[in-house]
Amino acid sequence: MLATSAAARSLLARTASRAAAPALGSSLGATRSFASVEPYADYGKSVFTGRVADEYLKKHGSSADILDDPSWVKTHSDTVAQAVLDW
Repeated sequence: MLATSAAARSLLARTASRAAAPALGSSLGATRSFASVEPYADYGKSVFTGRVADEYLKKHGSSADILDDPSWVKTHSDTVAQAVLDW
């Protein structure tokens, strides 16, 4: 498809006006700050794996070894779900 010269000029004008516009926040004097990782200090400490999972899965007639094989989602999902609810 061939563009007309008027369409090309219009596209160039829109692109130029967007490039000339100040970025959002730059005229407001906004400064960049970084989030603190402090609220995430305990992230990953309460995970249903290993000894924790084994304790609850044994109550439902299984063990944490089933979690090593990704096919547990098809074969043992109900057992794992019940154990997680108890957890």
